[in-house]
Amino acid sequence: LTTLYIAQNHITDKGAKYVANTLQKNQTLTTLSLKRNQIGDEGAYDLANALNQNKTLTTLNLKWNQITDQGAIYLAEALCQNITLIFLDIRFNNLSVDGKDQFLNIQNYNPRLRILL
Repeated sequence: LTTLYIAQNHITDKGAKYVANTLQKNQTLTTLSLKRNQIGDEGAYDLANALNQNKTLTTLNLKWNQITDQGAIYLAEALCQNITLIFLDIRFNNLSVDGKDQFLNIQNYNPRLRILL
């Protein structure tokens, strides 16, 4: 399994935790779409922890969730460590300008990464 598309499944922070736990151990998944769910900052925290350990995921779609600036901080910190991910879509979440600014310096750590805000 290299692609997992679980968009529009009413996944909450609790469900994101299960996905994150699996992602930590998975060595084949390259694309994960969690768009149009109900993932908030707790889910972003768990996914960020998974990104710290995962070395295969290259594409992560979190568009249209409920992530705020705090979740952006968790994800941005993880992406400073993870150099495998090359595409992140986090558009249409609850990010202010400050939340979006969290992603500005990541290119210094992973110049291949493209982020859609």
